[in-house]
Amino acid sequence: MHATAAVEEAITLSEDSTKSRNAGDIYRLIYYDRQSSRQIISEKLGLSLPTVTNNLNQLKADGLIYNAGSFESTGGRKAHLFQCVPHVRYSLGINITRNHLSIVVVDLDINIIAGKRMRRPFCDTDEYYQFMCREIEKLLDDHQIPREKLLGAGISMPVIINADQKTISYATVIRVSHGIYERIGRHLSCPFFLFNDANSAGLAESWFSGSGKTMVYLSLCSSVGGATMDGMNVSRGSNNRSSEFGHMCVVPHGKRCYCGQYGCLDAYCSEKVLSDFTNGDLKQFFEKLKENDNQGYWNIFEEYLDHLAVAVNNLRMCYDCDIVLGGNVGSYMSDYIDRIRQKALALNPFEQNGDFIRVCHYRTEASAVGAAIYHIDCFVKNM
Repeated sequence: MHATAAVEEAITLSEDSTKSRNAGDIYRLIYYDRQSSRQIISEKLGLSLPTVTNNLNQLKADGLIYNAGSFESTGGRKAHLFQCVPHVRYSLGINITRNHLSIVVVDLDINIIAGKRMRRPFCDTDEYYQFMCREIEKLLDDHQIPREKLLGAGISMPVIINADQKTISYATVIRVSHGIYERIGRHLSCPFFLFNDANSAGLAESWFSGSGKTMVYLSLCSSVGGATMDGMNVSRGSNNRSSEFGHMCVVPHGKRCYCGQYGCLDAYCSEKVLSDFTNGDLKQFFEKLKENDNQGYWNIFEEYLDHLAVAVNNLRMCYDCDIVLGGNVGSYMSDYIDRIRQKALALNPFEQNGDFIRVCHYRTEASAVGAAIYHIDCFVKNM
């Protein structure tokens, strides 16, 4: 009798597990495809239509998906489309730079629901993290974000992060202590992890495009960094320091870089190379470019583009994929994209078209958005 009961219980648990797995698979298919129908789900997952219907009804009852309209199917009858409800959960993204702090709240569709960017020089102190957490709480309150819907936070920084996403192996742009994770944890009440800023920005761009293709993101900020995207995933390398493009040598025996070497891309294409001519104001530099009789600024920018073209061409040769220009300088490059394409093509023996070079979608908020994606990715994968 006891054996029979145990078998029946095992069968019930197995059935529940299968139902849960089917619901998770259906949810993920709808999420990654942006929308889907019963028929398409049945075909892609190899599930019967009644099984799909039952799981769709349960996902709707749980508030996870909704009916997004219909379209004409091959059978002549209209097929219902389903999409995931984006505001079921939220994730927090924080980007810390040398002089600025950015905070965003994104929903499951990576829409920025709330955000702020403020000038706040970084200092690895309790006072700084207390300020950061007060700003987070204020942002959540101002936009009425329910705390129970918050999955967690990602914090991006211009440092190299170890695989545990909690400890830092290398930092020169900002000064941090070995116990930074514990120090932040004393003030931040939700689960969080640390991320490299350029990797986070690349992740945001890759998720936005949704193409799943290999992509290189070149971050042109106060320091130069980057990310190599293998589909929707960051390629981190054997030592978690892949894509440190800022330290590629573009001019042998050239200018001294802050890392101590000479001729690094960072010494020629960081934001400071331009903004130093306008008292640190990058926006003003690009405004000067559009004024008449400013040939001096154009000479500076042309030299900047020459070195950038060398880097872009080298990256294209290495990876044979799209190159996305991002960071603070990248956000101004739309008006000059044809010029950089021309310069890069002049160095390339294979290409006839420079469309592989494009400008980032996200501007100053890219790293914060990318840091927020981690918890969303975990939520979807664990459904």
